[in-house]
Amino acid sequence: MANFATHTGVAAAIGSSLSTALLVTAQLDAISSLFLLFFFIAGTLLPDIDVDKARPVRWLFNIFALMAALMAVVLTHPQDPGSFWTFSEPQQPGWRVALIALVAWVFTRYPLAWFFQRFTRHRGLCHSLLIASIWALGWIHLGLSFLAVDDLIIWLQGLAIFLGFILHLLLDELYSVDFEGARLKRSFGSALKIYQKDFISGSLLALVALTALIWLLPWPESLLNWIQPWFN
Repeated sequence: MANFATHTGVAAAIGSSLSTALLVTAQLDAISSLFLLFFFIAGTLLPDIDVDKARPVRWLFNIFALMAALMAVVLTHPQDPGSFWTFSEPQQPGWRVALIALVAWVFTRYPLAWFFQRFTRHRGLCHSLLIASIWALGWIHLGLSFLAVDDLIIWLQGLAIFLGFILHLLLDELYSVDFEGARLKRSFGSALKIYQKDFISGSLLALVALTALIWLLPWPESLLNWIQPWFN
C-alpha cells in the first residue's frame, strides 16, 4: 500500500500539471485551476477515510467540518444569487447563524468521524468505484444546489474528485506488486474494486445512493460541451 507522502506527492504532481495545462490553454482561470488541484488532491485522500486515527482522516474531517459550517451559514443566511461572497438580508439573528455553524462543525468533526472509524474497515467499501462515484456526484449535487458557481466548474470539480480517488486506488494496487520477486502480494486486488464482495448490504445501499444521485442530477450538458471540442 502506498503511504500518505506518496499519495499526496503523486497527486500534487499530476494535479498541478493538469490544472496548469488548463490554465495556460485558457480553458480555466487561475482561481478555478487552483480549486481543481485542491479537489484532485482531496480525492486522493478520500479512500483512506476508513483508516483509524490516520493523518488523512484528520485532514479530511477538518475540511469536511469547515465545509459543513460554511454550508450551515449558507442555508441559514442566504446569499445574493449574483455573488458567491455577498450575503443578502439575514433571515436569522447573527448569534443563531454562528451557533448552527458551530454545531455543524462539531458534529462533522467528532461524531461523524467516530462513526467512520468505528463502522468501516480499511480497504473495504470505501476503496470501491461505487464510493468514488458517490463522492464525486455528491459534491456536484451540493455544488449545483447551493453554490453560485458556474455549472461547468462544479462538474469539473466532481470529475477531479473521481480521478484523484482512482489515482489513489491505482497507486495502492501498484504497491501490491513485488517487481523484484515478480509476484503479487496478498493485498493485490483489495484496493481497486467495483464493490465490496463480503459486504453486500453496504454495497447495495451505496448503489441505491448512487442511483438516487444520478436521478437527481441534471444532464451534464456544460461538461459535455466543454469536452466535445477535444475530440473533434
